[in-house]
Amino acid sequence: MKISIQELSKAYNGVDIFSDFSLEVDDGVRLCLCGPNGTGKSTLLRLIAGVEAPDAGRVVLPRGCRLGYVEQELDEAALDTSLLSYVLDVLHDWNVFWADWEAATSAGEQDRLKELMRRQAELETVYGYNPEQRARAVLSGLGFAERKWTRPLRSLSGGWRERAKLARVLTAGADALLLDEPTNHLDMDAVEWLETFLQDFKGPLVFVAHDRVFMDKVGTHVLYLGLSKPVFRKTGYSRFLALQAEFENQREREAKTLQNELRRKMAFVERFRAKASKARQAGSRQKMAKKLEKELENLRPDPKRKELNFSWPEAAPSEKVVLAAADLTFAFPDGKRLWPPLTFTLYRGQRVALVGHNGSGKSTLVKLLAGTLERGGGNLVRASQMRPGYYTQHQAETLRSDTTVLAEIRRLSDPRCTEEELMSVLGLFLLGQEYFDRQVSALSGGEKSRLMLAGLFLKRCNVLLLDEPTNHLDMESREALGVALRKFSGTLVIIAHDRWLLSQIGAQMWELTAGGITSYADFSAWDAARRPIPGDGASGNAVPDKAVSGREEARRLKREAAEKRNAQYKALRPLQVRYEALEADLERLLAEQGEVESLLADPRVYADHSRSNELLARFESVRRRSEDILTDMAGVEEEMAAARQGFQDV
Repeated sequence: MKISIQELSKAYNGVDIFSDFSLEVDDGVRLCLCGPNGTGKSTLLRLIAGVEAPDAGRVVLPRGCRLGYVEQELDEAALDTSLLSYVLDVLHDWNVFWADWEAATSAGEQDRLKELMRRQAELETVYGYNPEQRARAVLSGLGFAERKWTRPLRSLSGGWRERAKLARVLTAGADALLLDEPTNHLDMDAVEWLETFLQDFKGPLVFVAHDRVFMDKVGTHVLYLGLSKPVFRKTGYSRFLALQAEFENQREREAKTLQNELRRKMAFVERFRAKASKARQAGSRQKMAKKLEKELENLRPDPKRKELNFSWPEAAPSEKVVLAAADLTFAFPDGKRLWPPLTFTLYRGQRVALVGHNGSGKSTLVKLLAGTLERGGGNLVRASQMRPGYYTQHQAETLRSDTTVLAEIRRLSDPRCTEEELMSVLGLFLLGQEYFDRQVSALSGGEKSRLMLAGLFLKRCNVLLLDEPTNHLDMESREALGVALRKFSGTLVIIAHDRWLLSQIGAQMWELTAGGITSYADFSAWDAARRPIPGDGASGNAVPDKAVSGREEARRLKREAAEKRNAQYKALRPLQVRYEALEADLERLLAEQGEVESLLADPRVYADHSRSNELLARFESVRRRSEDILTDMAGVEEEMAAARQGFQDV
């Protein structure tokens, strides 16, 4: 299996995105497309997928290649489909196969069954063994609780719909995968599951991501866009950066050597050009100088990767104790509590990253600290000089849509901020000069989120409460955010799923669970605690052994429960298919029985002895067959009950 890109060209508004670009992506190659926003990463994916046509050149895929590419929009019919049905719908061939199998089994057609066994082998070659179970594994891996599988897609939020589209593509069993920012909307557990899934993928994979750890773990090759020409390297992203830096340094050294040589030759030409005795030598050196100029042109340095620097506007210091919580509680209207009463203190300059599974209440706790949510009980005391800055993506709804970007950033910022500070921070969040006069109403959702974050940077806050600030930021902006947060001298509470960012900001990790808060010294301590070394009871400076062993036990139970569900599904599936087939036959016979009864009730038909005798015989036949089916269904129900009981006893 190979994706072949041949002399591809594409331009927008007269600007070349690609020009005579060629590349081959073989089986086992996991190609990471990277580079600043607007350099053509998503465009290349669309060109490969055939969603967009090139200006010249072509993309060649093997005949019959099943390409996995996430669709952009969900139609109305899909939105009214249940999550599991939407994902399983890509297994149409398997669904038809099971129906044919049951029909052949019921009819005792041995030749047909032999033919279907060959068909099963073909399907397993294409889709793998038990793809329906894979669909359930994918949904679980991407964080969908089983209770959500029967819900219509329309009931899911935008982020969960994106996960559903990804689940559908991964379930389909594609020969080649094209993924555009697949880690968006995924929590850390789901991202790590996806990493493992993709590392096991055997076909060609081309993906765009802004999660640096994900890029390093999944990518085997890098295609960097945004320089004078695309740069292809057989390496991971971080190693690519080091190699590219060394490559550019080498080019600079070569260019300096050539420049010195060129200056010497031109000095000789200028000195002796007018002397007849030296004219030939001067002419020779001038020709050599022209060759050197061409060599220098080839060594012209590429534009550097965007390096965004930022200094925080000075903010007034707060008291030593910024926030103090005692027996803090919160309950939803239905009485559900996420955690027991919490008691903790946040000090001036302290850095805390809240981590935990989706639904553990991280965002709820930050809302309580920000004062946007009323506590259920306990006390929460804020310092009088505390000046908080709270960021959540939903705050983008508070932007004034009828004003320009520059006017809105002025409104959101501290009045003492200079125009230079305003514009530099807008640039940091990819809202440069071309955005200044643009209406806020014309911004995308991601651009609005970045505008809110830019305004927060300029409020001169001494306490930052950030809920997923890296969403919609490209790689360079995430790196700049990491630098900015390291420079921030105030108190920080952050929720983030970006492991690289968490490892850079020097924050304590507070893991939020149903049992409360467990504190870790830093990201590495928390990461080590959740990945205990087999056979090693210690975990460095992580939590006490009891907490670690409890987590291991929970994982073991979760794994055993999953294995039990898989085995139960495997045992019950043939019985369920058989029961559904019998049920369909029974409905058909009952309909036929009702039709015969209606005919017999007609006096004219009943008076026709030949016709009525025929109908009575047909009625008796249908009745006996119906009773036989009911007996068979009762037997299948007993088998299913026995199978379920067997798994409960395990």
